[in-house]
Amino acid sequence: ITKKSLREDKKTLKRKAEMLKICDKLDLYVSSNLRKDETARRVALEILTHPINVLSQLCKAELQLLDKIEKAGPNQYIVVKQRKTLYKLQKFGLVLTYEDNEKGEWHLLMPDCVRESLATSYPAYLQMAEKGVKAPSLKGLRMMTALKRFMEGEY
Repeated sequence: ITKKSLREDKKTLKRKAEMLKICDKLDLYVSSNLRKDETARRVALEILTHPINVLSQLCKAELQLLDKIEKAGPNQYIVVKQRKTLYKLQKFGLVLTYEDNEKGEWHLLMPDCVRESLATSYPAYLQMAEKGVKAPSLKGLRMMTALKRFMEGEY
């Protein structure tokens, strides 16, 4: 391991502030008073236990990309054409990306735990996107759940 490779590895790591910003975008709460390693663990736990927060942020093209990743199976990567902007899956740190600049391709690999977490709910979101139906927002889902509990007498 050379100093140069260590510097390059550090560039790819997310800063604590970036991780907390991802949580804000996904409407997840993680305390900012934690150390970086504990923040990373909590962010991962929140994302894995609340996949709908991620899925509700994805557009049709990204849901189709997620479908390709799911169909590729465990420990498999998919190859896509490079874009000027990153996919949200990349911005949220949910896929590892290898850039093949000579071919103009990205090799995307999603860790199995993330893939399995999203696998149960993404087909419904993909189906809605393909039909042109707007998926319910997170706030709307929470409201429907609260109303259902209220009507059933849980409150």
